[in-house]
Amino acid sequence: MFFRPYILASAVLFIVLGIAAFVTMGSATDLSLSAYFYDPQVQDFSWRLQPFIDLFGRRLVWFVPFGGAVVWAIVAWRQPQGSRRQLAWAGAAFYMGSGPLLVGVLKHLTAMPRPFNLAMFGGVESMPTYFWAHSWAEAGNALPSAHAASGFVLLSLFFVGVLIGCRKLAALGFVLGISAGLVFGFLRIMQGYHFLSQVLASGAVLGLYGCVLFYILWSWARRKQLPV
Repeated sequence: MFFRPYILASAVLFIVLGIAAFVTMGSATDLSLSAYFYDPQVQDFSWRLQPFIDLFGRRLVWFVPFGGAVVWAIVAWRQPQGSRRQLAWAGAAFYMGSGPLLVGVLKHLTAMPRPFNLAMFGGVESMPTYFWAHSWAEAGNALPSAHAASGFVLLSLFFVGVLIGCRKLAALGFVLGISAGLVFGFLRIMQGYHFLSQVLASGAVLGLYGCVLFYILWSWARRKQLPV
């Protein structure tokens, strides 16, 4: 069974991603990437109100995690009763629905702002010198990125593959989850809603959350000796 080495290696990878997010936060890399999409003539991000990207960011993106949660729940219901497969897909459904909610809570606790709120990008705020918000009202509402999380939750397929021992599904889920999270996050960078560090932090949080959740499910399935 390759679950333990895969999940431990994944946890290390997501910890490294979190460190990268922390190091990048407020750095020249963060600022220069956002500055590339900022138009000083109109003092705004030119992609911010692009019709399709705006519609995708405001409405369509949420169908991925919450619609996916419903689909995975249906898949779980169709699996053999009391099997490890049923547990894995049920866990994936829970992960899809709860992941963005977890990130949504965390971003109300951190101080890092959205780029378009900073004075250097046409806003009125200055870059905070502290990480945690002093109060709920002073939160930056940007770290980690909830929209990027809506893509990263597709890592659920990776965790299902690892739990049931299917390497192909695990590989597909890993590539799909990381790719979707980065693409969704990059669109928000283009619009000035997030910095690169906030997108990377989202991936780290969702990845570690999945590792913990599915390690618990694996331990329970092993203890109960559930059939695959």
